[in-house]
Amino acid sequence: MDHTERERIRIVYHPAYLTDYTTASCEMPSRLTSIMGTLAERFTVVRPDPCTDEDILLCHSEGILISEKRDRERFEVARLAVGGAIRTVELALEGYVAFGAVRPPGHHANPDHNWGFCFFNNTSIAIRKMKRLGRIRTAAILDIDLHFGDGTDTIFKDDPDVRVINIQSSNPGDFIDETAAALRHLGPRDLIVISAGFDQYEKDWGGNLSTEDYREIGALSARYAAEHTGGRLCAVLEGGYYIPDLGANAHALIEGMCTRE
Repeated sequence: MDHTERERIRIVYHPAYLTDYTTASCEMPSRLTSIMGTLAERFTVVRPDPCTDEDILLCHSEGILISEKRDRERFEVARLAVGGAIRTVELALEGYVAFGAVRPPGHHANPDHNWGFCFFNNTSIAIRKMKRLGRIRTAAILDIDLHFGDGTDTIFKDDPDVRVINIQSSNPGDFIDETAAALRHLGPRDLIVISAGFDQYEKDWGGNLSTEDYREIGALSARYAAEHTGGRLCAVLEGGYYIPDLGANAHALIEGMCTRE
């Protein structure tokens, strides 16, 4: 990757993502330490602001908001994760290839309940906000996490302007083929966001994808974006729990997202 390509990339990150808040033990701060240890010295890092309560209510009930505020430490990090996703999408709309290295993840957060280490649906709120502001009309979300993104799917199930694609194959060749086919049939959109879970990795829970497979997924998404979204492409972190290789896998996905041909 040359200097020009590196200048196209922005990493969205806040040190508060390392907060050891109340959650499952596997969703640990060292996930972000691993990722940023690889990315921070290579690419420009952008620090986001926290989202507002009004942003959260674009996708969630007031009950969830009230409930999450009871754990103030975790709530502050969770609203920074939403803010990170919003900033990531904004950067994509400004022409950058952006990666939101956020924590906690979000794709299991439903309108009126949450689970799976997720508290607010980071990517969904970001897209809803951009739609509300009139900056986009249509979008696609490509979820490559091991686990089905039920929260994202539920939030947009009745919205024809936002297509949610969950790739769930447990065979690496089929996973790549299904991703390519889904993008091929997607059609024009204003933006594509990758819900970037890395727990399909061959050394992680899924025992499936290689580091090079993540590069290829990024490249497939970049080719789709070049043809159908005006190049507007970004990714927001979801799962991924094999700490030693998280940074390498995120880096490979980002390199793929910079594919031009």
